[in-house]
Formats: sequence, structure tokens, C-alpha cells
Amino acid sequence: MDANQKIDYLYKEYARLNEKLEEEIKGTFEDFKLFGAAGASIVLWKPIADVIVLVNPKIDYSGLLFLGFLSLLLIFTLIGYLFLLRNALMFSIASSLISFETEIRAELNTPETSQVFHLIHERDTAKFSTAYRLTFRPTLMILAIAVTLIPVVILSNFSLLYAGIYFLLALAVFVSYIQVGRKLTKLFFRNLKFF
Repeated sequence: MDANQKIDYLYKEYARLNEKLEEEIKGTFEDFKLFGAAGASIVLWKPIADVIVLVNPKIDYSGLLFLGFLSLLLIFTLIGYLFLLRNALMFSIASSLISFETEIRAELNTPETSQVFHLIHERDTAKFSTAYRLTFRPTLMILAIAVTLIPVVILSNFSLLYAGIYFLLALAVFVSYIQVGRKLTKLFFRNLKFF
């Protein structure tokens, strides 16, 4: 294979991987829509439970609220871990793109300081990792507060036991999510402090 064919092959594969990365990024924004829909259901669950109890007064209201919020917590957990899984796939694709960028620059005899085929390498810079951390951290905190505190406040009006159990379960989910997220970002970002 001559040099032109090799560069053409490398570029086509680079473009394919870039397209795949773009698809995953777009999918991540779809995940945020899922979080929004699930978030709306947290706020709406109490009025829904009110209607259910009106239709069937024999149902234990506090137990119904608890099971509903627990189900919503499970949905949030699944969406959150799908988000982390998608991030892992994006990080993997980006790592492959770095290899292609390096190889293409070498084939083109481009100096290391050149910005040609250097886009994915930018993810290693302090500026990008800081921006990632600064945007991800508050988003995660706001979501965790909403998913934890709204149900706990509502449940505490009816059963402190259910409120306490829910709080402990939500806290455990949040801590495990942080741990997995921290390990994932350390695989990709060098020396990044997640929290």
C-alpha cells in the first residue's frame, strides 16, 4: 500500500469513527430528555397517588408514595448508568481517534506542535478536563438533590420511616454512581479530580 492509499484509508476510518462519536454525543443529549421526563414524574407522583387513593381508599397512601418514588429512583439509576455506559463508549472511540490522529500526522510529516489532526488530543488538556468537571459536577448535584430531597420531603409528611429508607437508598445510589463515574473519567482523563 503506497503512502496516499494509506492516508486515504486512515482518513476514511478516522471519519467513520468521528461520525460514530457524533452519534453518541447526540444520544447523550437524548438521555437528558429522559432525565427531564423522569424528573417531571417525581413532581407529579404525589398528585397521581392522590387520585389512586381517591379511587381506591383501601390503599396505604404512604406505602404507595414510597413505592412510586422508589420506582422512579430505579428509573433514574438505570438512565444514569446508561449515561455512564454511553460515556465509556465515547471515551473509547475518542481514544481510538487519538491513535488515528497520531498516525495521520506522522504520514503527513506534520510537526507535533501543529493543530492538524489534533482535535481529540485536546481532550487531554487542562482546559477541557476542567470544563468537563465544572459542567458535569453541578448538573449531577442538582439532579441528585432533586431526586433525593423532593421525595424525602414529601414522604416525611406521611412516614418518617419511608422517608429515611428512601434517603439512604438514594444516597447509596448516588455514592455508587460517583464512584463509577470517577473511575471512568480517570481511565480517560489524566490526573482529573472528579470531585
